[in-house]
Amino acid sequence: MYIPLIIFFIIYHSIHIVISSSLPSPELHIDYGGQALTALKHLLNFFESDVNDLNLDGLYGLRIAQGQLDALHEILNSSSNKTNHRFIDKNKHIYSLSRQIERIANKNLLVLANTTSSYLQRFLLIASKPFRLEYELRKIKKKLFEHGSRSSDFDEEVSDSCFAELLGSNDQYNSTQCFVTQSCWNMMTASMTKDYCLTHQLLWFLVAKNIGCIDNRLISNLANKNLKYLEDQYCSNIYQDAELNVDDNDNQDLFLEELLLCSIIGYEEFLRFDWFNKILSWQNSEYGCFTGTSNSIESNLKAKRHLLVEQGMIHGCLSHESGLAAGLLATYVRALLQ
Repeated sequence: MYIPLIIFFIIYHSIHIVISSSLPSPELHIDYGGQALTALKHLLNFFESDVNDLNLDGLYGLRIAQGQLDALHEILNSSSNKTNHRFIDKNKHIYSLSRQIERIANKNLLVLANTTSSYLQRFLLIASKPFRLEYELRKIKKKLFEHGSRSSDFDEEVSDSCFAELLGSNDQYNSTQCFVTQSCWNMMTASMTKDYCLTHQLLWFLVAKNIGCIDNRLISNLANKNLKYLEDQYCSNIYQDAELNVDDNDNQDLFLEELLLCSIIGYEEFLRFDWFNKILSWQNSEYGCFTGTSNSIESNLKAKRHLLVEQGMIHGCLSHESGLAAGLLATYVRALLQ
């Protein structure tokens, strides 16, 4: 049986949201924001040099980056900084990076259109335009940390089917966006999960918000509050995992995914400066891309999933990991310069 997604949220309980920022002084904002812009530009130049090898998952990361840049561009255009030449120059640079992503995406979509992949048809909707979500400063909640044995196992094919079901792009006749089965709902709200299983749960709800399954009408206020509770729960536990994964070089891709998905909705505790420096140390200094380690490349290419079919690019670079890094660098830029 299919039930509109919004109905499930109305029966879920809500919790008060704490609004705060954990980022330090304006001087450091500008310094690190500039570093993030430089690193992002280097990475985009790489993508533009190898558009043919960019897969859909890498493109999705770029669309997240574009959404962050577009939001920041609008903020700076409407702020009191319009007379500050330093911010004017940075805003022009931000706009140019967004246009560069659009060029890359348009070229890549032409390449992808020549494939017959059902994966492409299922997920094209969220990779065909900038991916934007409401950005609200929030903190993780330690009281939501789950303790004990948490599972990282999940069925990747079933997960993909649940995304397609949400997007209205599954193989069933007359599939409708935002109508989901009980089995998919159970999978995406299961507790005691970790790693890619947990990030996929969060991503599923972020996609639901992005395509309009949850809107801002009065009748869905309760639904929005309940979604924020789920986001608090997921990101609080993802933060625990990220603290463990940051020093595991075999989990670079997972670490980037954890930081990206929670930071784009306002959990700025994920945008730590020590983690930023770690991420920059992973960027290939010559080509600007992200290559992972030999162990991580082998496991990722085998299909250890994360909305992911990883694909190798030139110079040993990885499409999905580099796409995640682009989205995360753009999120650092937005948080530091807005």
